[in-house]
Amino acid sequence: MKERKGLKKYSTIINNFLSLFVLQGLNYILPLITVPYLVRTLGPEKYGVTVFATAFITYFQIITDYGFNLSATRKISMNKKYKKKIEEIFNSVMLIKLALTILCFIVMLVIVFCFKRFQADYKVYIYTYGMIIGNFLFPVWFFQGIEKMKYITIVNVIGKVMFTIFIFIFVRTSKDYLNVALLNSFSYILIGIISLLIVKIRFKIKFRIPKTSIIKKDIKEGWYIFTTSFLTNILTSTGTFILGLFVNEKVVGYYGAIDKIVKALVSMFSPVTQAIFPHISELFKYSHKEAKNEIIKFSKYVMFFTTIMCIVIVLFNKTIIYILYGNRYIMYSHILAYMSVWIFLSILNNFIGIQYLIGSGNGKYYSRAFTIASIITLILYIGTVEFISYNSIILGSVVGELALTISMIYFIKSKLSNDNSCKGDVVNEQN
Repeated sequence: MKERKGLKKYSTIINNFLSLFVLQGLNYILPLITVPYLVRTLGPEKYGVTVFATAFITYFQIITDYGFNLSATRKISMNKKYKKKIEEIFNSVMLIKLALTILCFIVMLVIVFCFKRFQADYKVYIYTYGMIIGNFLFPVWFFQGIEKMKYITIVNVIGKVMFTIFIFIFVRTSKDYLNVALLNSFSYILIGIISLLIVKIRFKIKFRIPKTSIIKKDIKEGWYIFTTSFLTNILTSTGTFILGLFVNEKVVGYYGAIDKIVKALVSMFSPVTQAIFPHISELFKYSHKEAKNEIIKFSKYVMFFTTIMCIVIVLFNKTIIYILYGNRYIMYSHILAYMSVWIFLSILNNFIGIQYLIGSGNGKYYSRAFTIASIITLILYIGTVEFISYNSIILGSVVGELALTISMIYFIKSKLSNDNSCKGDVVNEQN
């Protein structure tokens, strides 16, 4: 009987986990096919151009997201019984994201055409920006908030499978590097359009202009998460961007190819962390202690498997690189071994920062910790890149992630040790 109750309690989490697990499995299988093919077909130099363009455009993605993947998810999960409130949140967030998408496109054009570093390959940046348009159209936060992750999986499967097929059709030589950006953007936009149709038809959400007061409130509430998300990018993607500014595209290509593996390994655990976040956020409304215990319980299992994975990476990094990319990249395999430390800390920090601090409504401390970590990371990146090349990115990433861990633990111990309050935005049934 107890087992049945336990399964019922976690049924939504299990269903969402399975949906995200299928998606993540696809995210592994398809890149295992496309990335080695692109690395070999385009060569390090042209592959480096596409990697640098993606790293550059990622900044605009962070701005247009404005932290809504967490703040809006949390808000919807806390109000999912009230359709009117969900509709209000949806329209407000979409309008803000639309304005930011247009503004960022203008800024991107100014940068690309005013700086020589970007002018030579201006087309690749413009084509890559389609990712931002697709990202705006795809309300991941909506599906996560209502805990219907299967729709995220369905639309992603359609877009990613099409992208994979088209890569082999339209990318045959290094001259086809622009097609990579075009096809990637096409898949993002297709995913976005399909997802909006699902929101409209399946969930009967009406598209309308929200009140100004609601928009202002959402902008204010999303600020801490936005600043944290932007700073997160410094710890995850800025390394590639800075490399592109200081060294040649070939080195960026080598580093970027291995960095793809690192990011893929971290994202392997995202089905768990994404599935439990709405559950944890809702739990914090009723019991701080129970929510905290849930985080500890899930983190024990995840960190156990993370530790095993990191040990395997350290022992077999050369074999992994050889299988995926061939002999040409083996001399850079040590990057994967060193970054295993970053992988471990990154997954641990998700439980401390996102599940606990943001889940409990204390995102401001998460933001402060990220500010400290990002400053340290940037100093190490910029201060050492000219002397030790891509090794500066490894050093900055690992030290920065460790600084984040220490900073968050400090804020929890000093600011929240006696505070069991949880900040939220839940409407009354009368609303």
